[in-house]
Amino acid sequence: MKKLLLAILVAGIFASSAFGAGMRMGALTQQNMSAEEFAEFIKSQERNFFGWKIMNTNHRLDDTFTYFDSLTSMIMALHSGKIDEAALPEPVAEYVKTTDAGVEISCALHSRTTHLALGFRSDDSGQRLCDMVNGALSAMKGDRRLSILTSKYLHRPATTLPAAESFASFPGAETVKVAVTGDLPPLDMIAPDGKPIGYNTAVLSEIGRRMGVNIELVNIDSGARTSALMSGRVDAVFWYQVWEGVEKQPDAPAGVLLSEPYYEWDTFLHLRHYVRD
Repeated sequence: MKKLLLAILVAGIFASSAFGAGMRMGALTQQNMSAEEFAEFIKSQERNFFGWKIMNTNHRLDDTFTYFDSLTSMIMALHSGKIDEAALPEPVAEYVKTTDAGVEISCALHSRTTHLALGFRSDDSGQRLCDMVNGALSAMKGDRRLSILTSKYLHRPATTLPAAESFASFPGAETVKVAVTGDLPPLDMIAPDGKPIGYNTAVLSEIGRRMGVNIELVNIDSGARTSALMSGRVDAVFWYQVWEGVEKQPDAPAGVLLSEPYYEWDTFLHLRHYVRD
């Protein structure tokens, strides 16, 4: 009898998926998949995703995704009703919820571990920079400096803006241009006056000091990360999202070298527009 009831339940779920309209999801532009491919990728994560589907009947197997080149444009689309929900890494969604009274968390998707890495061109110069950055990150992990910066900048109230870190100057040394986006606050964050602040500046300042190079920050939208890198406008990109155990990465295209990870999470939160009483 239990098996029969389970079969009826599953059949009902798939029937509702077939005849109902899926949710209109928003996501930051992935660099290695179209929005349609990304929707299929999310559906393929059966181990976690199928159970989440059963528990949250607002979502269906025909959910669609729309890409946005910046966080600001995605949140504007959420408020204007162009999308139903916005999918973001847990720390980013929590930050947006804290700073925007017009959104709330609708559900959580426990995913494969996902981490952030710096990206470089896959040429000799990029390989050299990647090796140097990996050495700096390894040292920062070894002496716990990375953990200290993570606690200082990410485990703090989101109601006040963090400070911008200063960068050491090395006269005559190499200058490395790094793209920052401001589209993953509080991880990658830009103040209202256009200056990068917080965790991104802290991590890059420490990396630059340990490498003995001058770091120049270049503001771009997250959707332009790879084009800025490949065109030579920048030498490195502060973040690409990398999923563990995935053959084709949604966000990291061929031709991009990835550093060792410096931050990770295993939960994506969905935000929806909310009108408070």
